[in-house]
Parts: sequence; C-alpha cells; structure tokens
Amino acid sequence: MKRFAQYQGWKIEASPIILVRQRLFQAGVVIVRDDGERFVFSDLGNRVYRWQAYERGIEWAKRWIDTNYQLGAHKPPRSDPERPST
Repeated sequence: MKRFAQYQGWKIEASPIILVRQRLFQAGVVIVRDDGERFVFSDLGNRVYRWQAYERGIEWAKRWIDTNYQLGAHKPPRSDPERPST
C-alpha cells in the first residue's frame, strides 16, 4: 500500500477520507509540483479497502497530470517583453 508517489516532477500524496457510517474510504489526493504549485482533489470515488483508495487517488492524479500538463491542455504564462511581470 503506497501512499506517496513521484510522477514526472510531481509529488503525489493519496489522502483517503473514512466514511464511517458507510464503512467506505473516499479517495482523495494532493498533488504538488517542484515549483510549489499545489492541487487538492477529493471525492474521487468510494472504495471498500484503504489500499484501493490509495491506488485510485494515485492513478487518477497521474491521468490528471498527463491530461493537463503533459498533453498541452495547460499553457504556461507567456512572458511579454513589453510588460514586465509583477
């Protein structure tokens, strides 16, 4: 059961929430890039076992990184030589 993973310059931490009344684990994940950019996602699906929630969170995070950063959906801010960044 892995709680932490590294993927293409990102640190992934699976953080499931225990749903006591339903006896389930709700998958969640915290994703941090080397430059400090951070994303937190919850409610990624319910699982019976904690290890399943860890796996679900990590696999979901990897797909999210691929979709939003590796395949070009996210465009980094362009530097404009005439307008200095603040």
